Amino acid sequence: MKLIVLTSERFGTASNCIPVIHSSRACTITRVIISRAQSASRVRVWRRKITKIGQIGLLGAMNGIRMRSWYDKDAADLLSVCEGLGIPAFETDSTNSEETIQLFKDADPDLGLSLGNSYISPKVFTVPKYGMINVHGERLPAYQNAQSVIWPIYHLEMTTGLSIHQIDRTIDTGRILYREEFPIVFCEKLEHTVRKTIQVTQERTPSAVRYVCDNYDTLLKNATTQEGGRKFTTPSLKQFHRMVRNNAVLYERSRSSAPDTDPIVEE
Repeated sequence: MKLIVLTSERFGTASNCIPVIHSSRACTITRVIISRAQSASRVRVWRRKITKIGQIGLLGAMNGIRMRSWYDKDAADLLSVCEGLGIPAFETDSTNSEETIQLFKDADPDLGLSLGNSYISPKVFTVPKYGMINVHGERLPAYQNAQSVIWPIYHLEMTTGLSIHQIDRTIDTGRILYREEFPIVFCEKLEHTVRKTIQVTQERTPSAVRYVCDNYDTLLKNATTQEGGRKFTTPSLKQFHRMVRNNAVLYERSRSSAPDTDPIVEE
């Protein structure tokens, strides 16, 4: 199967996943596209930002910016990774630009793989023969659009997960091909809980992505439609304080119990 990879992160998930996929005999990565994520419509971007600030408040937005570093990924330079593996890599200004679309068409791929992007237009994800799949670092359909780890904690849950789904016209709503659930790594501080758990997610992601690519035909036949999905965004300051309190409660609970560390995998 011929794959094309699209990412907006030069130092991110794609850098960790591509070497693992490259070792597969069932799939070939024909090219990698790194989008600089510069939107063609700055007005639209600012409109979304203003809307979000209206929903979560200015302090919530500022706190969300502060939290971004919690999700930093330990990854190599993707351009260097592709060069070392002999995979052609291209950079474009926008995820949904005409340049990106043309690069997709020229590659004539069977399947597109999204590793670290926001919204992808139908003009892009419909080019590959079988469309595109996306990796979402949380359990679906319970946590669509969600920042990983913090929203399960908000609901006093002790597990997180990762999901791989078919891309459709709205974010994180496509049919689920693969889902994995595992314990949150609780620490005294919420920040450390997020950082430690994200590290676990990053370690699990490459093998999950390769598994889906290697077994795509079978998984597509058994893919499940999402029902009862819940959408989340950056927390307001009030919601964030609840997350901090809940993290303290769950940290103490985790210390007094011995949760099963084996992941729950659904195919």
